Amino acid sequence: MIGGDDNGIYGPSQLRVFKTQLVLSLIIGVSTFVLFCFLRRKWPHMYAVRTLRKSLIQRRQLPNDLFRWVGAVLAISDEEVLECSGLDAYVVLSFFKMGIKVFLLLLIMAALVLSPIRYYFTGNYDKDNIAWLIAFDFNSNKPPLNEEFAKFLWVYPIFTYCFSIIVYVKLFHYTKLIIKTRQKYLASQNSITDRTIRIDGIPKKIIRKNDPLVLKHFIEDLGIGRVENVKLIYNWAPLEELFDRRKQLISRLEKLYSRYFGLNVDLYNEDRLPKVLPENVPNSQATNSSSKQYIKQKIDTLAEQLHAIDQEIREAQSKYNTNSSTYPIESDSRFSLLQSAFVTMDSVASAQMAAQTVLDPRVYKLVVSLAPAAKDIYWKNLKLGYYEKLYKSYFITFFIILSYSVIFFLVTSLSTLLDVKTITKFWPALGHMISKSKWLSTFVTGILPPLLFSLMNVSFPYLYRSLTMKQGYSLSSDVELSTLLKNFFFIFFILFLVFTITGTLWDYFTSIGDTTRFASQLASSLRKLSLFYVDLILLQGLAMFPVKLLQAGDFVVLNVIGKLFFLKSFFLKTPRDYRFYYYTPPVFDFGLNLPQHILIFIIVLIYSVVSTKIVASGLVYFTLGYFVYKYQLIYSYVHPPHSTGKLFMCGTLALEGAILLSVLCTPLFLVTLAVAWNFERYYLPLHNFIALRAIQNPTSFDKEFNDDLLLHSVPPNLIAVNASSRTLIVGMEPMLENVEEGNSENDHLKPAKFGHLNARRW
Repeated sequence: MIGGDDNGIYGPSQLRVFKTQLVLSLIIGVSTFVLFCFLRRKWPHMYAVRTLRKSLIQRRQLPNDLFRWVGAVLAISDEEVLECSGLDAYVVLSFFKMGIKVFLLLLIMAALVLSPIRYYFTGNYDKDNIAWLIAFDFNSNKPPLNEEFAKFLWVYPIFTYCFSIIVYVKLFHYTKLIIKTRQKYLASQNSITDRTIRIDGIPKKIIRKNDPLVLKHFIEDLGIGRVENVKLIYNWAPLEELFDRRKQLISRLEKLYSRYFGLNVDLYNEDRLPKVLPENVPNSQATNSSSKQYIKQKIDTLAEQLHAIDQEIREAQSKYNTNSSTYPIESDSRFSLLQSAFVTMDSVASAQMAAQTVLDPRVYKLVVSLAPAAKDIYWKNLKLGYYEKLYKSYFITFFIILSYSVIFFLVTSLSTLLDVKTITKFWPALGHMISKSKWLSTFVTGILPPLLFSLMNVSFPYLYRSLTMKQGYSLSSDVELSTLLKNFFFIFFILFLVFTITGTLWDYFTSIGDTTRFASQLASSLRKLSLFYVDLILLQGLAMFPVKLLQAGDFVVLNVIGKLFFLKSFFLKTPRDYRFYYYTPPVFDFGLNLPQHILIFIIVLIYSVVSTKIVASGLVYFTLGYFVYKYQLIYSYVHPPHSTGKLFMCGTLALEGAILLSVLCTPLFLVTLAVAWNFERYYLPLHNFIALRAIQNPTSFDKEFNDDLLLHSVPPNLIAVNASSRTLIVGMEPMLENVEEGNSENDHLKPAKFGHLNARRW
């Protein structure tokens, strides 16, 4: 082998696998993208459904051309993304933009500096021995290698630090940018939700009279602001059961009406779209056949039941006092009062201060948090008690831990497919059969593992999301965040670490060697998996992103499988079903979508120093992801939130026996911990709350909080220091109160009142 640098890990078959995976991914991706371009022109309501709902997006209509729309999507600015899709979409796209810039810088350094150095010393452009295809050969000039380790290995710790610095700089740059945008975006809001807090664990003596005025006076006496309104929270379980029964009856009635009158809808032909049903139905539609009579009798019976339920609901609603927002629980024992309430303050600033205040010295009493939007509340779980939520949480957690044993078995089996030798050790006949066929070995070791890996990535997150919804979370955003954490743990620790370590364990237990070889075998396994992850990133990026763009689930299920196997009527039984499948925007769930991309980000960082191909694949992945999600979040998806991650690498250095160089990389672990602590301490509060000064200056945000502008625009004679209070008073127009006539000449140097917030603490 060239330069003795491959350790027998790679050969021509790996290059063939790489080329085959690249060609297959390109074929799938390009064909799917071209198909999408044709379908988008023919059926725009399927792939730009948000244009039917929101006027802001209608003004950003894309050209009805085959490919010109691509440039129009890329030309949409961040401000327009915020305006059309909100802050959540902006955060997701910023993560992809950060990935593009990080991997572009890493690729430039790796391709122009690191890889040429590696090629000069070893004859290999990458660590996986896919040689640099140029006409010149520098092997004859290769310098002698050191007896302990090759001198060129010093470039690995150097570039590890360089790459880490680039990642840290870009990470904090985009974190600050997102914080600034979030503060500026939310500070200008003044809705009821922005001014409302939620209080849990209210003492019974405060709410025992079922009077919100008692709680209102209690909050105002604490001096944290004036209260505008108090909404006590009741346990509406009996009423919720009535609404559930009503929903089931309506669904059954709609299906019966569709059978009675017929449902012949062709959304792709405007001439065949059903219009308003005439009052007098023709006799041809309403014949007196026995089946029609039976359906009509069932409709009449269900209609009577629906009318009775509506009467019960109206009776309960009539007892609710809209003026005081109370329900007479004394006369109606079906409902009970919960120890929680929504309190609307007079200003956003008061709500923000109250949410960061400890109101009671006892635990679990008067716990304050910012109120979520009404559509974010999972009302069925809002009434659950503390111990009931605790029981649900521990039970679901225990069930998830049990599921890991099944996943461990699947991942262990999958890891054996990466090497024909490993397959031969456990199933000699199968291994010999695979090794005889060049293309079969390419498929089994190079194409099948990434495909199965991707299928596991897609299926298990939905399982964990359904389990999370049963844990008792009262907010949909909490469900989403918990799903994200569970899925990231599953993808990274189970699929990535276990996938890597189990392959090493198989190699260790099936070979004769001492225990000191385990570390080197683990490092060798990491390097052996580099081409697998190249294949995975290519498959996910070049092939799967165009499939996401096509929304293959809706398209294939309804228009291909449904028509071929006559199953369309199984999915579409009522007009409401047509509306749901064709005119309701899909929901973008962070918990299902982001963990996969964070894992790819981490994998590319891990292998960035040893594999230029992985960095290039990561750049392609994040570029395509940015484009696909930008289109979908603006024109297709809705979101009814934020993460990043980082690692360091020592495996390759340990593999080469360069223990000293490996140790030199260990401080990066401490640096990562310090960065994490700094983020939690100083950045996270700005993600959770809105700064009071941002609320007071929403219109002049950029001017007010630009330190460079402040230093260059304030004359020295307008800066004074109050030594007694250690307060710096800056005399700028946006930060000063107007000076009234008759005041002394030094009044402009006094700190303004709280409302103007012009005093900065040192």
